[in-house]
Amino acid sequence: MAFAGAAALLAALFLILGKSKGAALKAVDAAARAPALLLAAGAAGSLLWRFSGGPFAPSEWTAAGADALLAALAFAAAAQFRITRLASVCPASFRLTLGGAPLFLIVCGLAAFILAPQLSFSAAFLLAGALTLNGAAFDRRAVTGAPAPQTIKAAVRLESAAILALGLPFAVILESIATAAPQDMPAVTPLFEASRSFLIAFALGGALGLAAAFYGNKLKLKKKAAELAILSGLVSFLLAPVLGGHPVLAAAAAGLLWGEQSSALAVTRVRLRRMAERVVAPLAYIAFGVALAPRVFQADLLTILFAAAAVTIMRAGPRLAALKKTSLPRESQMFLAWFGGAPGAASALFLISLFDAPSIVAQDAILTVGAVAVTFGVFAARLTSRPLVKLFLKQSALAKRRARFAD
Repeated sequence: MAFAGAAALLAALFLILGKSKGAALKAVDAAARAPALLLAAGAAGSLLWRFSGGPFAPSEWTAAGADALLAALAFAAAAQFRITRLASVCPASFRLTLGGAPLFLIVCGLAAFILAPQLSFSAAFLLAGALTLNGAAFDRRAVTGAPAPQTIKAAVRLESAAILALGLPFAVILESIATAAPQDMPAVTPLFEASRSFLIAFALGGALGLAAAFYGNKLKLKKKAAELAILSGLVSFLLAPVLGGHPVLAAAAAGLLWGEQSSALAVTRVRLRRMAERVVAPLAYIAFGVALAPRVFQADLLTILFAAAAVTIMRAGPRLAALKKTSLPRESQMFLAWFGGAPGAASALFLISLFDAPSIVAQDAILTVGAVAVTFGVFAARLTSRPLVKLFLKQSALAKRRARFAD
């Protein structure tokens, strides 16, 4: 019931946005470009509500709403690329997805286990898995207006989409590993159940995504390709829990298979991405501000140290290592290393979805440390984006001068 209600509400928001024009659409776009402001507004509203003694929303509904938003974000991300062509279309994104992201996961998990003693080993890696799901928390205006080549900007978007679509199953598996087994049941029971729900979700979502791509490729239905794709993701999300599958993974699988097989124009994929950014991202940051941002005041010094390192050194280091052997100029590598990979909307929604999972070991600690890390990521991105863009401009100019002198 909670999933159906959340999905219906989200579908209504998409429908309203699709019909909106002019000032309303500009206001939504402006909100989507200001994650730090939305997070702060949500946190302020949450604190006022707490001081007034208002009742909290049921954890089941909170988690269901986060799952619905995360499913929409994962579906739109998976629909952006063809997995079999990722390496040839954008080698930098391929390296960051299959090299930089796993390396960050390992480094972040070990650092969380060392710096946050309240986290168990499995809980630390679950937190790292959540933070790996970057959500492009950066100021869009700074990135889109940066003097970087369009191919580099496209690589930031493509890598963000690929890491979310392909990293989400690993985050779900890490969640099962960090979950305590029911009484008198084997310790591997949660992992077995998660693997089973993963397979059901992929089979269901993949089949519906393939069907949407098949019919969308037909000449008479090509104009409805986006609508068919969205329908496959929505049905996958709603039907998966009935069959025992993971709803978010089902929606992601529908987007992944649709993106692989669809012959839709690039503008269709961009349309899906923009719809998700306009609707999901603002709601995600507001919800995170309401549900988790106030936990920042519970953080100790070690938690703050971990959060600061997770969104700076631990993030940029693995990304630079993954890009080291590429032919990209040094300044382009620095741009990709910083303007991507930050925890954002996807990380926020995944953490909120853990509200309804009390059997997770050290659940409260995961939420607190994760809240601090995501908050640091959003505000660090907002405060450093413009100075770093100026630095990138200077480095690019120097590189061009050196190239002219070399000639």
